[in-house]
Amino acid sequence: MSVKESERAPDRITPSEMPQRMSESFRLLVDRVRDYAIFLLDTEGRVVSWNEGLLRIKGYSADEIIGQSMSVFYTADDVARGLPQKLLGVATAEGRVENEGWRVRKNGTRFWADVVITALRDDNGTLIGFGKVTRDLTERKQAQEALSELAGRLVALQEEERRRIGHELHDKTSPLLTGLTGRLYSARTLARDAGPALGSLVEEALAMAEATATLVRTVSSTLHPPMLEQSGLFPTLRWYIESFNSRTGVRVHATLPESLQRLSRQREVAVFRVTQEWLSGMLAAGAKSINLRLVLLDEMLELTIDAEGAELPELSDQLRVGTGEFGVTFLALRERIKQLGGTLEVKPRGSALALRATVPNA
Repeated sequence: MSVKESERAPDRITPSEMPQRMSESFRLLVDRVRDYAIFLLDTEGRVVSWNEGLLRIKGYSADEIIGQSMSVFYTADDVARGLPQKLLGVATAEGRVENEGWRVRKNGTRFWADVVITALRDDNGTLIGFGKVTRDLTERKQAQEALSELAGRLVALQEEERRRIGHELHDKTSPLLTGLTGRLYSARTLARDAGPALGSLVEEALAMAEATATLVRTVSSTLHPPMLEQSGLFPTLRWYIESFNSRTGVRVHATLPESLQRLSRQREVAVFRVTQEWLSGMLAAGAKSINLRLVLLDEMLELTIDAEGAELPELSDQLRVGTGEFGVTFLALRERIKQLGGTLEVKPRGSALALRATVPNA
């Protein structure tokens, strides 16, 4: 090798130098990352390191934040209820903790953050501090809220359309089908004297007319049950569950109160739609058994539905972010319940998927 080639050759790193070089490279990587705030905390939750992501996301320079408690990143309400220390406690006990919520920048503005805190221990298992990684998910949060609001509006419009179609279907077809059935009964009487062939044909036509009338009544009632307006939520749920059991063969084991005071029309329709859409979704997803429970808890009406099926837990991610047809439907229902002052949540539980909905009962 010539002298010039030797001069151009890069410095060789000896094995003993490798750990130090790797440590320096990793530190440079962390310092330069701008999409994540990555920093260290001491055992009391004070900031002891800094990176460019912390400046971009939270607005603090190294001189401004090092030595400060991590509670400066939290809202006043979260600090008052002790959330920063609770998160450190969970991380200490379980090794890590993840939390989403509002955080505060240096200039006082809020952003939606995904935070992961990891407990750091030495070789002897002694806690020496925490690693904290923060992502700014404000844009995703805003997009989800906009989608939820739109979905809620669409559900309200869909409900009005269902109500209109249900009424028109019932009001316009029922008289025609009743008249048709009556004439076929008359024709059956006359056909008995005209021979067995015509009699059999009229009997078949009469059976088809009655089946059509039953189907129209079922579709109309499913679109918008008249019973819901006339008698209220409780008898309508009982009717729908009995109808679901007979139509599908999947047994819904229901626990309903003996009596239930009337809620506002919007709340009764919302609870009914949650029940209807959820049972239909669970049936399509292959649920083998379903338990439904409706109870009054203080000032809230609580609906819980536990569905058992091997493939059901796979739906939980779709429902959480509102993807897929069923996920979008659930997102719309959740927004509608939220607008009425209630909550709607779903949790996987082994091979089951558990829904819980609450609405004010006043």
